[in-house]
Amino acid sequence: MTLPKNLFNKYIARFDELINLGEAISKLMVLVPSYDYPNSYVLENNANFQTLEKWKINCISLLNQCLPKDGIHQELINKLRRIEESDKYTLEICISSLKAIKEDFEQGFLGDLALQIESEIAADYMGQAEQLLAEGTTGKYDHVPAAVLSGAVLEKALRTLCDKQTPPISTIKNNGESKTLNPLIEDLKKANVFNEPKAKQLKSWADIRNKAAHGEFEEFKRDDVELMIKGIKNFLADYMT
Repeated sequence: MTLPKNLFNKYIARFDELINLGEAISKLMVLVPSYDYPNSYVLENNANFQTLEKWKINCISLLNQCLPKDGIHQELINKLRRIEESDKYTLEICISSLKAIKEDFEQGFLGDLALQIESEIAADYMGQAEQLLAEGTTGKYDHVPAAVLSGAVLEKALRTLCDKQTPPISTIKNNGESKTLNPLIEDLKKANVFNEPKAKQLKSWADIRNKAAHGEFEEFKRDDVELMIKGIKNFLADYMT
């Protein structure tokens, strides 16, 4: 997957903005020599100190969005937190690191940010499905919307996994129609993305989703939807992160 061009450009512009602001803050650090600390720097006023603190938070926010959660760059985030108003050296190291990370981001070497974003969106929808189920009344058909929503999340995840393969697996049938859940599952199984037991499990959830979408509400129960939601959440955690 790749980010939409407008979103990609938005991230690049944010990198440039923070790099330029960091360099401006560095220039505001005035050398104040002393006997104990001959190369001591300090920001001239409180407003500049506040700008530094805001810049640190903005940088950390951007990096948390762009960097893999367990990547080697996490040390940079820790270094940013430690910058003080007199720490010109560490500030300049962090600015250089931001430039390097921006370059890696532009070249696509920081992992799949698009997949991370989609994973977070899917998790949000699954949370909504859980809420729909929790707010329903046992014995009614209130569990049906949760089955439809979680099934839609599963379908989107399967299509994303197809796009990620090398070469990508087509999600369109020969007649131009979109493939349904079961063909997507079969294609991914053939590509060894997951095994037969996992495929069988996915098909059982697809079956519930299809029955919910076609009004066959008597064919599945609330407990089935609860297990479906839990299973899809685990599937997303295993294959979409």
